Amino acid sequence: MAWEMRVGKSLPACLWIDHPCRAGNTYVICPKQNKSDWIGFGTKAVVLTKEEFKKATIVNPTAIVVDEAHYFASALFMKGRSQMATKMYQLVRTYPNMDILLLTATPIRQDAWSLHTLLCYIGQYYDWKKWRATFFELKKMPFLRFPTWFPKSDWRIKIRPFLEKHCDIVSLKDIVEYLPEPTSTIIKIKQKPYKAPLDEVVTWTHEHRHEQQGKVDEILKLGYKKLIVVAHYTEQINFLAQELAKDKPVFVLDGHTKDPALTKQQAQEAEECYLIVQSAMGFGWDGYMFGAIVFASMSHSCLNHRQMTGRVRHLKHLTPVFYYYLIGGRWDKRIYDTILAGRDFDPHWYRHQDRQLVE
Repeated sequence: MAWEMRVGKSLPACLWIDHPCRAGNTYVICPKQNKSDWIGFGTKAVVLTKEEFKKATIVNPTAIVVDEAHYFASALFMKGRSQMATKMYQLVRTYPNMDILLLTATPIRQDAWSLHTLLCYIGQYYDWKKWRATFFELKKMPFLRFPTWFPKSDWRIKIRPFLEKHCDIVSLKDIVEYLPEPTSTIIKIKQKPYKAPLDEVVTWTHEHRHEQQGKVDEILKLGYKKLIVVAHYTEQINFLAQELAKDKPVFVLDGHTKDPALTKQQAQEAEECYLIVQSAMGFGWDGYMFGAIVFASMSHSCLNHRQMTGRVRHLKHLTPVFYYYLIGGRWDKRIYDTILAGRDFDPHWYRHQDRQLVE
């Protein structure tokens, strides 16, 4: 089910897995912060987080639902396959008669391998060498010792027929009469000139962290009663939480949040607040009750950005959507341009490519 964010995949998935024809030993596998939601749906299936799934011993399953299935979509036949992809592949190979339903609004990540992996899980195998030849080309890059396979320029066009053949695709525009177009605004932040320290070895991230200064004042100027603030760096999240708490209540959703479900609920129910969210955690929660999303700093993943922007959409609350991007320097701008172009950000690419983005 490649349904867009906020269309509502969970309810039909519960009906599917609890159908009598699949009764028996059933499971739902989901991100940790979504576990309480799945349990709340009342499904008869055992609900496991991704981390619990990696450690669990599952024997003779009759059916499974995989929520946010793109997290299991690392390339199966390449080096560096993830533990979750390995465990899932072993499970479907061991129990080929098991029913499996994959849920994701983003079945395609940064390249074509993600869809190939998901198709393998549902028993649709394409020879991986032919798949590679169709969507990738071998290139020699200055920053790599050996030639490497890179996605072809037209791979997104070529993959569309495979997506339409094997996925049930539904977008919000398919099911509502009118969907307000989002309004995106770039806010440039004036920064002091960056000077690299001479007494230590620094990377591009040192300059990028320098670009995060002065963003609290711009967030305060926006004047929203309820605002989602997205940040990439942990230290930036902590700083924003400290400073914004001087204005109104702050809730933080990141990898250190002990009770994500409670944090989300408290932020959703608050009359006014800031919800600061780590850039990789834009999935499985509603944000339509917030006035806007401001990206203090962005994830380097196109998928994460797409998931995050979908939080403020809801079928019953089709209000105008506003996104604000705080750009503090050249690295902020490069990440923004790359993600909005539908690609994952890779800093090495900018150091060696012939055509640089306009700064």
